[in-house]
Amino acid sequence: MVVKTLSDALKECLQDSHKASFYEAKVVRELILADGKVSAQERMLLEEALHKDKFDEKAVTLLNELILRADLQTLEENRKALKEQDKKGHCC
Repeated sequence: MVVKTLSDALKECLQDSHKASFYEAKVVRELILADGKVSAQERMLLEEALHKDKFDEKAVTLLNELILRADLQTLEENRKALKEQDKKGHCC
């Protein structure tokens, strides 16, 4: 069985001369969501890949949804942290 990292998959997509397809973006999405989260490193790699404009329109839409998901995860984590601080009396 061949195991690819997210970085390997993105490099493969970006090295090709054509724009990556929706199918290839779905593979990238599955790699990112394998653990149920979009990590900061995964988000950074994703933004870098999108910035290079190497994905077709449907793929860009799919991958932008992952960035939105990462932003929502960050907001939720920050909300929980503030709630914990408030419980401990360390709030403003």
